[in-house]
Amino acid sequence: MVRETKTIGLIIFRKFETFGKLVFLIIPLLIGSSFYLGIDSISLGESPGFEWRPVRFLKPHRSFSQSGVTSDSLLFLEKQKYALEQTSISAKTLAVARSFVGTPYVTGCLDRNSEECLSVNLCELDCWTFVENSLAIALAEPGNYQSYKTHLQDLRYWGGHVNGYGSRIHYFTGWLLQSEKRGILDDLTEKMGGIPYRKKIGYMSVRPAKYPKVKNPENLRNIRAAERRINAHQWFYIPKKRVAVMEHLIQEGDIVSLTAWKPELDIAHQGFAIKINGRIHLMHASSLGKKVIISKQPLPEYLATQVGQTGIMVARLK
Repeated sequence: MVRETKTIGLIIFRKFETFGKLVFLIIPLLIGSSFYLGIDSISLGESPGFEWRPVRFLKPHRSFSQSGVTSDSLLFLEKQKYALEQTSISAKTLAVARSFVGTPYVTGCLDRNSEECLSVNLCELDCWTFVENSLAIALAEPGNYQSYKTHLQDLRYWGGHVNGYGSRIHYFTGWLLQSEKRGILDDLTEKMGGIPYRKKIGYMSVRPAKYPKVKNPENLRNIRAAERRINAHQWFYIPKKRVAVMEHLIQEGDIVSLTAWKPELDIAHQGFAIKINGRIHLMHASSLGKKVIISKQPLPEYLATQVGQTGIMVARLK
């Protein structure tokens, strides 16, 4: 009887011992899973009269492994899968852009470094980097992250060369101008019935307080040179009141740039045209929506609500 009791006790003890080990193995796995899956917290259970406090973790903004794999390189591969299903650059770019819907909006992501360098951030986007990254991914060689970065640099910097703050293209008309000269797109605004955009661009050079890096003499010289380059080109735009009449000329995947009312500023916002129920809408990274969204209203009606924009320019990818 004593031996039997001892035997039963030993069996029960070993079962609890095994269970305890499993608990200590499972809890770290749960915690680790919550970290990698981006879960903010996990609850360990409830007990009468006792409240468990959730264990909280900080979400990593960037991850980097010794193999050189980053969150951005993984996102590149994920996004490019959508591009590879298409044939034309326009369709590839639009497919990538669609996959970004819901991505958080961020401002000033290219100005976080003290020294100018190629900044890659596919986790957060503004209206410009949304357009730029979608196109760079579409242009990249299959599975080649370095190819994507090369295209991104070619799109973002004058001549594709990183040489200080002033070498970056800071006006979207400059971005359109260089991309057209490189044979990537065509500015169709004039052909669609646009009228001359009589505006002298110089917003940055006359506002050094707003752009501290422009106070550097070399940066200021380069910014002014870029402004002269842009002002030497004849630009056209379609005023708000005329957009409804020419809406049928816009195709899905066209880059739509919203012209600014501010003096000396060219473009206030940009995105891609997307067709819903036969009407053109704007897919864009919205500062108000705090993420990449598709406008609820068709383009003409959407523009009517934007007091800071006067009209549009339309460019088509080749």
